[in-house]
This record gives sequence, structure tokens and C-alpha cells, in this order.
Amino acid sequence: MEYIPEVEKYMSEREKLEQLITHPELRFGYVCELYYSLLGRPVPKQLDLLHTWFPGMIITLEESDGSTKITPVYNDTERCIHAVKYHEYIYSGGNNRVTQITGRLIGTSSSNLEKERKTAELIQKNISRRIIKEMDPILDLQENTAEILSELSEEEIQDFHYLLYMYVLRTADHYNETEEYFRDTELYPYDDEVLEQILYNALYQLLKYDFDGMVNAYLWLLLGSLLRNECGRITRTYDSSFIPLHRNPGESSNFLDKFWYLIAPEDFESVYTGDDLDQRFPGIEWFCDNCHDHLNEQPGFDDHLPEWQCRKCGYVNVLDSSAIYDNEEDYHNDIQRKDDLEEAVQRRKEEVKK
Repeated sequence: MEYIPEVEKYMSEREKLEQLITHPELRFGYVCELYYSLLGRPVPKQLDLLHTWFPGMIITLEESDGSTKITPVYNDTERCIHAVKYHEYIYSGGNNRVTQITGRLIGTSSSNLEKERKTAELIQKNISRRIIKEMDPILDLQENTAEILSELSEEEIQDFHYLLYMYVLRTADHYNETEEYFRDTELYPYDDEVLEQILYNALYQLLKYDFDGMVNAYLWLLLGSLLRNECGRITRTYDSSFIPLHRNPGESSNFLDKFWYLIAPEDFESVYTGDDLDQRFPGIEWFCDNCHDHLNEQPGFDDHLPEWQCRKCGYVNVLDSSAIYDNEEDYHNDIQRKDDLEEAVQRRKEEVKK
């Protein structure tokens, strides 16, 4: 009779899934580990792992008889690794430089050799430039990711969706609890804004609760963990293309609040804390629709006026509630929350009276 520990015996299926999250950190190796752990498979070696999820973008496979060991080499001008398959797997032995570069990309290298760190960054930059320059690379990556994940059974898809969801939340929580000093001095630090955008957009895709959303979420995590800060170039370039971006709500500067706003928006309300209640639209920052200059700072500006002529470019801007949006995404999608603003201001007026 097989012995089953008490903890394992009464552990729920979802608790077992959460135990697969061994490292709540945004590193390529850990993101890939989620998929292989779910299936009970070992994570492939470095070159095979990179080639599986980013085929043709980092590894160039050369012709080989498949039974001869040929050492992989890195080509600086092409910014790619030339390798061959040996018994169906990419041979990765014999070149310490290639090992250091791939370890840096995957996030498992404990060394910080400056030359190979810079080399890895050049590879990251090359991939991001290719994605920004044309749509084909990202469409190919989407298709590749979807093809791999489509091999999952229906039950495995549900489990993987939940696993990604918990991984994003745990990773966000991990970075939020880590002191700023340690975030900035880790071996390969993220820019906070880039990290938040990657995790936020992955969560947004997961909350669509469909297969395409899961594919996009996982691809965001793969891209973000591989390209790291270079992924910021992609999020700034593609506003709502290829993998749809959902901009952060402006209600809070804490990115965990932004996560929970996505999950349960009904639990949030707009809050106004200022005391400038003599203004017509308290707390609203106005910008010229033509030159984008900050109108509030222009001499003589008064939001009680029906319109204001920009002192920089001369454009006449309408000043009324029809021109107020919470954030840039709401502006582009013509989503207004005037009632939220009015209710927040009214609550603030009542607080001031007390």
C-alpha cells in the first residue's frame, strides 16, 4: 500500500497546482517551467528551450547528420547562435560563451560577465527591433505558442490558465514586497514600469477566459521574461495591436491596486482628496488637444470658462465634462466616467463641511 502524507491527502487540486510555482519571478526559465511542470516533464536544456518558444529568432540550426557533436558558436554580427541537432536535441556542449549568453537570457546564470551580459542585451534588442519593424515575427510567435498550447487537453488548459493566473498575482506580490534596493541591485533588474506593464497585460488577457487570451498572456510572459526591459519598447510601440494592451487605470499608483481593479472593479470607487473645490472641475488636469501643452499652468487659466485658447499654439479647447477622461485609453476608446467624478467630488465636499 502506498503511503500518502496527510498534507497531500487533503490538498485540493488547485493547491497542488499552486505548488508548481516554485519561483514567483519574471525570468524566462521560470515562465517555461510552468508549462513543463504542469505536464510532469523536465524542462529542456537551454538551446532547446529557446528554440522551442522562439524558433529561428535566437538559434539557427545548421545541416547535420544528427549523430555528430558540433560545438555551437555565437555570431556577433548576426546576433544568433549557430548549432546542430545531436540525436534529436540541439547540442550545447563545448562553448562556455554560448552557455553564458543563454544563461543570461534564460535568467539562470549566476555570473555577471560584462561582455556576455552585453551580448545578451544585443540579442534582446535585435528581437525587439524585429518585432517593432514588422508584424510577421510576432504573428509567428503567436502561432507557435498557440500550436504548442493546443496540444493540452481541455482539463490541462483550465489548469494552465489557473496556474498562469496565480503566477502573475504571486509574481506581482513578490516584487511589490521586495525592497526597492534589492529590486534595483538584483543581477538583471527590471525597470518597474516595464515589469508592471508585462504582468498587467498578462492578467488582462487571462481575464478574457478564452484560449486566445491564455495564449496571449503566456506569450506576454515569455516575451517579457526573455526581453526584460527591451519589452518596454514593444509596449510603447503597439498600443492595441497584435497582443491587445490594456492601459493601467489612473485610480491608483500602486500596481497591485491596478491588478485588483481588473479583477473586481465593483470594489473600487473614485476618490478625490484635494481642497480646490472652488474649481468647476476639481482635480482635473487639462491639456491642449493640438499641442498637448498643460493648460492648467498657463497664465490666467480658469476652468469656469466654456473654452480656452491655448497660449502656446492658439488652438481653442472646449472646457466641459464631455472632454474629461480618466486616462489615455479611455480617451481613445471614448469611455467616460463623469458620474464617478461627480460622486467623488460631492463626497469630498461633504468631508470638508464636517
